[in-house]
Amino acid sequence: MALNWLALDGMWAVKKQMKTTFDRPTPYAVRGIMYDKATLDSRVSSVLVAGDRTNGGLPATAFLGPHIEGGMRRHKAFEKQLIGRGLMRSGEVAVPARSAPLDRYGNLTQGFLNKVMRDLQIDYRGAGATRVSKGSGRRKRKVKPNQYFVPKGRPDLIRGIWFSGREKREFYPVILFVRATPYSKRFKLNDIVENLVREKKNRTFARAFRKVFPNR
Repeated sequence: MALNWLALDGMWAVKKQMKTTFDRPTPYAVRGIMYDKATLDSRVSSVLVAGDRTNGGLPATAFLGPHIEGGMRRHKAFEKQLIGRGLMRSGEVAVPARSAPLDRYGNLTQGFLNKVMRDLQIDYRGAGATRVSKGSGRRKRKVKPNQYFVPKGRPDLIRGIWFSGREKREFYPVILFVRATPYSKRFKLNDIVENLVREKKNRTFARAFRKVFPNR
C-alpha cells in the first residue's frame, strides 16, 4: 500500500513538473506519465512513461524518451511518409516555418497537415485525412492543384515544403526540413521520483501501517 501511494504521488509530481519544464505540453503527453502498482507477489511500484499502451498514435516514450534519456527522437508518421517518398532525408526532421498554422500547444494543426499531404499525393492517415482519389471532388472544383509542394532542383530555396498561392507574391515555406540533432537529458524524471520517495517514504509507510493495523 505504501509503495502504491508513493508511486501515485510520484506520478503526479512528474506531471506537475512537466508543465514547468516544457512549453505547453499536450494533455496526451501528460497522460503518458503512468504508474505500475505493487502487489503481494511483486512488491515493486514504479513511475513510467507509456510505451505500447496507447491505442494508435505515437507512444509517449517516442517523444518524451529523448528528453529523459537523451538521444534522437523518432520520426512522426507524416515524416516517415515524406522520407518514404524521397521528399525528406532520413537524417532530417520537419519543423514549422513562421507561416505554418499551429495549435494552442505549438504543434502543426492536423487539418493543415492533411491538406499538405493531400497536395503531395500522399495517403496520409492523420485525423480527418482521406485517401487521395483520382475522382475526388477537389479535382472537380476549380482549385489550384499542388498548392503545397517540395521544390526539386532548386538549391536556392530552403529545403522543405512550400506554398504557392494564386497571387505571385504568395510563395513561401510552411515546413522546413532541418538536420536532426540529439536531445540532451532535459527532463529528470528519475530525480523527481527519487526526491519525492526520499522525502515521503517514512510517513507514507506509517500512514499505510495505521490503515492496515488501526489498533496498533
